[in-house]
Amino acid sequence: MIGKAPASGGASPLAPSLAEACRRWADRPAVTEAGRTISYAELWRRVEALAAGYADLGVGAGDRILCQLPNSTEHVVAIGAAWARGALHVGTDDDLTAPELTWLVRHLDARVLLSQPRSPADPADLLGEVAEASPATAVLVHGHAGLPYPLLADLLAAPPAVAPTGPGPRPHDDALVLLTSGTTGRPKGVVETQANCWAKMQFFADAYAPGADDVHLLYLPMAHVFGLRLALIALLSGGRLVVMERFSREPALQLIADEGVTVLPGMPAHFTLLTEALDPRRHPVGSLRWAVSAATALPEGLARQIYDRLGVDILYVFGCSEGFTTRTTDPDEILAGSVGRLVYRGPDGTPPNGTVRVVDPETRQPLPAGAVGELAFGASRPVRYWGDPAAATDGWYYTGDLGRIDADGRIYVLGRLKELVNRGGLKVAPTEVESLLRTYPGVADAAVVGVPDRVLGEAVCACIVPGSGPVPPCLNEVRDFLGIHLARHKLPDQLCLVDHIPRTKIGKVDRPALAAAVVADGRRQHFRRSSPAQHQNAVRGRE
Repeated sequence: MIGKAPASGGASPLAPSLAEACRRWADRPAVTEAGRTISYAELWRRVEALAAGYADLGVGAGDRILCQLPNSTEHVVAIGAAWARGALHVGTDDDLTAPELTWLVRHLDARVLLSQPRSPADPADLLGEVAEASPATAVLVHGHAGLPYPLLADLLAAPPAVAPTGPGPRPHDDALVLLTSGTTGRPKGVVETQANCWAKMQFFADAYAPGADDVHLLYLPMAHVFGLRLALIALLSGGRLVVMERFSREPALQLIADEGVTVLPGMPAHFTLLTEALDPRRHPVGSLRWAVSAATALPEGLARQIYDRLGVDILYVFGCSEGFTTRTTDPDEILAGSVGRLVYRGPDGTPPNGTVRVVDPETRQPLPAGAVGELAFGASRPVRYWGDPAAATDGWYYTGDLGRIDADGRIYVLGRLKELVNRGGLKVAPTEVESLLRTYPGVADAAVVGVPDRVLGEAVCACIVPGSGPVPPCLNEVRDFLGIHLARHKLPDQLCLVDHIPRTKIGKVDRPALAAAVVADGRRQHFRRSSPAQHQNAVRGRE
């Protein structure tokens, strides 16, 4: 249990739960950042101070506080202070442009913008444009002295002048707006209640039982849902949170050794870099007991490296900001590429989203066990998006993820439907090809994108970061290797050698950026078909 839930059922409001954790473990270290550690008592003092500052700004129940801070002690404080006032915490990236940030502030009708901008624009120009567009939004600045806005540091240093708590949120009051990518390019804001936020954190914690002796390293962004949940789990269970502003493999390995890290979250890309760089003579990692991963399935070879080189158990989590989640700690499932089975229970002990199935993406009719289609979760309540009416639902939430479910209920995710390469009418899931490419000798990293092709419409392009060997892989050799495992229409038509694979902040392949770079690159290797008949057969997938 990550805190104390009331006997009446439901979940504790989150600010009182954090307050109780800070009282219970007052003298213990809470957060370490850049070599400096604060206690739980100091953490709560700062929460109270910021909550008092929010009170002076008129922040009350239901207001939105947009937090544009990087990973930091201050970001943790901001979450607690928002909840202490009964407000909704909204995390967002610190590198938004002025139009992006202005739109978001206005869309949320944010009462406060807490900002430490990292945009290429001058901070004064960036925040000035926001303030002009939304004059009712109070701006607080961190890390940029000299701007005409109050400094967060001044508020944190002041003793609380008023009672910091708001009216006292109930379990089913709103706690968060979780920003997620929208199909139109604008972010959507998933609204999550106090009870559901608690339940999701408890769902994770049940799998790896964090406690007061654990040290959690966090470089996953707290502005995103997974990083936020993991940060709070660490603190609500009495552990110590070691914060990195952003990931770098050598400093991360050094922190594991220096701080005695026991819980190491990361995406597959992070674990690839960490296991490659690990030198046990320089990086003792014997303190580790858990690796926690999400976003994309772990390739079997990488999972074995994590088990063998880091000496840990693995918790794998699959889900979305809309609140539908599975998990597994079973090594057999993880090594087989499964993301587990549906085991989630809601805050009142019932399974509100307790069913999952695979459907035809077009008809949405259910498919039999083993068939590949779109993953859909049972949804007894519609997903709520900020500023939008409740989404119509037929009792299911359609994820947009391509996957299958075997006869034993194990779920396998094969990629996003919108990322499928349409090769002559036949669909190719990039992640299926990528997981094999990363096991090929001489490949340090790999990703697959679709590129325009005169005959096929889209061709499969394998983008490979060569390893340290003297000769980089060539297309024909890669195709021969993949051909042992994959149907012919899934084999790469083109090969592009790249210096790195661009990724999003949470470690997923940034396919639009990669595809644009590939199209601009004139050095791709192309598979040559010898006759028009072979071109026609390729369209039919027989080559």
